[in-house]
Amino acid sequence: MSVPIIDREQLQSLVSFEGLIEPVSYAFQQSSAGKAENGFVAMFPIADRTRGDVYVKTGTLDGAPVHIVKVAPWFAINVEQGQPQGGFLAVFDSRTGHTLALLDDRHYLSDIRTAAAGALAARMLAPARVGTASVLGSGVQAYWQTLALYGERPFEMLKIWARDPVKAEALAHRLLARLPGIEVQCHTDLRHVVEAGDVVLTTTLSREPILRGEWLRPGQHVTAVGADDPSKCELDAAALGRARVFVDSIETAVANGDVHRAIAAGAYERDAIAGEIGDVLAGRTIGRRGADDITIATFVGIGAQDLVAAQAVVEKAGIRV
Repeated sequence: MSVPIIDREQLQSLVSFEGLIEPVSYAFQQSSAGKAENGFVAMFPIADRTRGDVYVKTGTLDGAPVHIVKVAPWFAINVEQGQPQGGFLAVFDSRTGHTLALLDDRHYLSDIRTAAAGALAARMLAPARVGTASVLGSGVQAYWQTLALYGERPFEMLKIWARDPVKAEALAHRLLARLPGIEVQCHTDLRHVVEAGDVVLTTTLSREPILRGEWLRPGQHVTAVGADDPSKCELDAAALGRARVFVDSIETAVANGDVHRAIAAGAYERDAIAGEIGDVLAGRTIGRRGADDITIATFVGIGAQDLVAAQAVVEKAGIRV
């Protein structure tokens, strides 16, 4: 019997980021409870590592009927040419090891499960009222994270900063089509955008910090999702030092992104991490303690997120497990 292949268009009809919020919450809680395995390998198939990489992630959850292997390439040429990234997700039966389906998602599931994670960060860590939201970046996650935040903390004003003002304006128009009641402003002053936001979303591919700790003020929350490998970094060590920092996985965070960079520079310590978001969701760790807390959620992404997304797909598609 041939293995069913589910393409991006089918996936979009089967699952949305809103439908993954509770499954991702479960994945985070199980992972933080030690009931998941999240494997991660980064490959760099071309000489210039900033131009292309391939992540291979695996995921298992205790008692889950499926397990997964995800191959997720990112190449700059696809961004420049306005085409989707490649990649797929293989879903296996946890009882027999047989392949149940190949999900030709072209990053769609990665995008929406990351949006679901952002929604959970907002739910548990953002201030109770958000008047102004700020987003740094103009790509796919700038779009998804803004929608995810609005679903948990509806805001009146959105400020956008991006290196390319044309792309910032394009993002503004795209978001206004989904959130017609808000006011959107595009700015070239990065510091102003950071200082103005009650919640700041960082969604860039930056290799050096773009958000400085000295710009933060009491009560703010930052969700950072762009720095997902050892070479990327959006937040400086001062930002981490001023905040209660939460991660998706401590082991993954110390090896990648903002936390990794700060620890490697000797400016931050592993023990300074306030906890994993799964422990906050489960009530094992306190998230925001009061109105003046500065909180940061910096996420790299874990295989358990991909597993619950894939399980949702095969269930919606009627594939028997």
